[in-house]
Amino acid sequence: MVRLKVSLCTALCAAATSVVAGGIGGEERACDNFWITIEPGRADIDFYKNCKVIDGSGFFIAKNFTGPFELPGVESIPRFSAGYLLPKLAGLDRVDDGVTSVSMPDVKNITQAGFLIGYVDSVTKISFPKLEYIQGDVVIVDSWNLSKLSLPALETVNGGVILEGDFEEIDLPSLKSVDYLRIRASSKLDCPALGKQLGPQLNFTLEEDDINLGSGYEGFTCRGGYSEDNWFNSSDTAAGGAGSGGSGAGGNGSDGKNGARALRIEYGLGAVLLAMAAVFGL
Repeated sequence: MVRLKVSLCTALCAAATSVVAGGIGGEERACDNFWITIEPGRADIDFYKNCKVIDGSGFFIAKNFTGPFELPGVESIPRFSAGYLLPKLAGLDRVDDGVTSVSMPDVKNITQAGFLIGYVDSVTKISFPKLEYIQGDVVIVDSWNLSKLSLPALETVNGGVILEGDFEEIDLPSLKSVDYLRIRASSKLDCPALGKQLGPQLNFTLEEDDINLGSGYEGFTCRGGYSEDNWFNSSDTAAGGAGSGGSGAGGNGSDGKNGARALRIEYGLGAVLLAMAAVFGL
């Protein structure tokens, strides 16, 4: 199985395990618990803030956690997960996350399986000011009240980055190494300006023998709303990063949630299906 398949699979696995992690319990708290789910109240936070390194396989915010989440003191976690990777289907009964903000002010490394925030409408802010390295994918999708994303110290993502939502501002000033970076955002995000800032500093680590996904899962692509002038594609650097039609332009329809959800069929769901293919060897 090639590396890209494994990389995309981490997001799906994170979503799936986050659903059931709350049901795996009964063991005494320890910094190396296999699955760690932070439940409401102070008990879990008061214990785990003393763990400089959390050395298990999973780290999740419980579905019934409400209000702000802040966990200082921790410098390394195996993964981070809140929410889901797929929208709620009609007739499906599931708990919508209630966390309103996420702050881990001392985390520097995510060491195993990436970073996921998906379909968490309650979250308005995330803060990882010291985060430098992520092993695995970064997937932030359809969390509609999260309009600004700033990861000021992030230098290396050993996987891909998919950001889809109502983002108005994205700040990744230190990012140097990533498999690919794909952004679908609101019309308020200036994709050409972001491309001019980020494009020259990025080193894309997708290897030649990895899967060529097509549809833009290479390099850095950004689309803000549906204007043909508000997009960037790093493969079109000769034209200043903005191509003419084709992969960057596109989409008729209104800006906002409905239009962005329609994009999920083309892009987000495509990533999920690829990840599922990797899981089942298809």
